[in-house]
Amino acid sequence: MSTRTIKRLLCTTGLALPLAVGLGAADVQAQQQQRQERQEDNPFQPLGIRAGAFLVHPQLAVSGTYDDNIFADDENEEDDFFLDVQPSVTAESQWSRHELNVTAGADTSFYVDNTDNNYFDYGIDAEGRLDVLRGSRLNARLSLGRDHELRTSQDDAGQDEITQIYRGVADLNYRHNFNRVFVQPGVIFRRNDFTDTDDINNDDRDNLRSIYRLRAGYAVSPRFNVFGQGDYVVVDYDETPNDQGIDRNSDGYAIGGGVEVELTNILVGEVGIGYREQSYDDDALSDFSGIGANAALTWYLTRLTTIVASVDADVEETTVSFEGEPASSVYAINAGVEATHELRRNILLSGNLNYLRDDFEGTSRVDDTFVAGAGLRYLLNRNLGVDATYGFATRSSDADNGDFTRNIFRIGVVARL
Repeated sequence: MSTRTIKRLLCTTGLALPLAVGLGAADVQAQQQQRQERQEDNPFQPLGIRAGAFLVHPQLAVSGTYDDNIFADDENEEDDFFLDVQPSVTAESQWSRHELNVTAGADTSFYVDNTDNNYFDYGIDAEGRLDVLRGSRLNARLSLGRDHELRTSQDDAGQDEITQIYRGVADLNYRHNFNRVFVQPGVIFRRNDFTDTDDINNDDRDNLRSIYRLRAGYAVSPRFNVFGQGDYVVVDYDETPNDQGIDRNSDGYAIGGGVEVELTNILVGEVGIGYREQSYDDDALSDFSGIGANAALTWYLTRLTTIVASVDADVEETTVSFEGEPASSVYAINAGVEATHELRRNILLSGNLNYLRDDFEGTSRVDDTFVAGAGLRYLLNRNLGVDATYGFATRSSDADNGDFTRNIFRIGVVARL
């Protein structure tokens, strides 16, 4: 699920930036030192395994979950228990220059009654940085894996069998600094390949989204940059026209600006806002124009408390039809905040609150979703911990079968090295 709202974006920016920037240099330095010393002296931090120039962290999480509405459908509520097993391993480079981090893992669930809901997801994600020159670096990320479509997705057709999705992401950008001015061209490719189910042919949904980006900015200070950014976005579907005779190919652009903040161990992230357009090849589909936004800020409120705020507003792909009208896209607004607090060295508390608004372009359908959750993790030692979480979600929709309320309770064990 996503979360976005321009109003929330402005409120977050207005609150967080003055609080952080208003700290004196001595206060910033003291808080940074306290957090670093506390982290290095943490007796519950896993040490990892040295493997040449890499530090490797294996992990295994096993949990049991109760879901009171597994199909996210208020007209046909059905509850179930399931076992979730999540093995993973992360390798982090320890080089003085350059950087490479690789994570591989899997997520598999086994339902007690509704075995058609069983899934096995897996993937590998690699990201790195190549320090080309003193003021230049090449950043790259490659992600490949198999996911599944959540029951809360409006594109889920409600069949018993879940839809599996093969995803791929390639992200490459180069940043060069000219004294205080920087330029950062880049490209992003996102591939989605939906598998067929017993009832539905999903080949119509397979697509490739290509984003060609240019960012340029100015360093107001070593820790505060302003930037402008332009994107050209192309979406190509494998089958055009599809089985309904619709050509969903499109192209568009986004232009805007924002700020990058890096007050280490105080406030880190960026905020951007601008204008977004997307035009569709088929005249039956409505073009989109409106506000685009993206923000992600991590605020280290104290050495024990961290707050993460995020906002995103963008156009997403869909194949939903409402009252006989095909939606060209979803204008998705996603705004959320998450807080973590170290009650004791081995007791971690967390909470999150999210608001999601999905506006299906070309139709009168709008969905509003609220999500809230809380969690507790108790660490027995460096390598073993237990945790429990509760999640609540409710959606109000113009579609007759779009409303739902859902409660999810989970308790698990995590082993780390």
